[in-house]
Amino acid sequence: MANQNLTEENSVFSTNAVFSKDKSNRYKLNMLWDKSKEHLAIIMTFPSTADSCLLDQTTMLVRNGAVKNGFGSVTILNLFPTINGNLPKSDKLNYSIIMTECEQADKIIIAYGRSTSYVEDKEKLLELLKPFKEKLYTIMDSKGLPFSHPLSPMAHEWDIKAITIK
Repeated sequence: MANQNLTEENSVFSTNAVFSKDKSNRYKLNMLWDKSKEHLAIIMTFPSTADSCLLDQTTMLVRNGAVKNGFGSVTILNLFPTINGNLPKSDKLNYSIIMTECEQADKIIIAYGRSTSYVEDKEKLLELLKPFKEKLYTIMDSKGLPFSHPLSPMAHEWDIKAITIK
């Protein structure tokens, strides 16, 4: 560039999604932009229809939050794989994928919100994540409350804190 007042930035984002064959379940959505930085896994409740090309508001907020917090990639996982929240059910394949992705992550954020729905499933997930307890985190909202979902207006700027599970 000839103009001394300009600078140019370039990014390459690689995104892949893993669905069931009938596309009723999404098991993970992975976005990579810098292999030299830490990898984040974030666990929410239900997947959206976002895929390897189309992002929705939640996936955009997650990617932006990961970039702003110095991560080089993020894998979005969910308590339930069912798209659109229809008839949530535990899924052994989903748990297996969660465990594999959490093993590979440098940090794991639990961000399924504070809803009192699916308490038993949330407790089961935390029990399964005990082997990774040293890398478990949450997003605190602007009121200092944990387990904030990235869509919450009070959690758009991430305040990432370690969590303790027994």
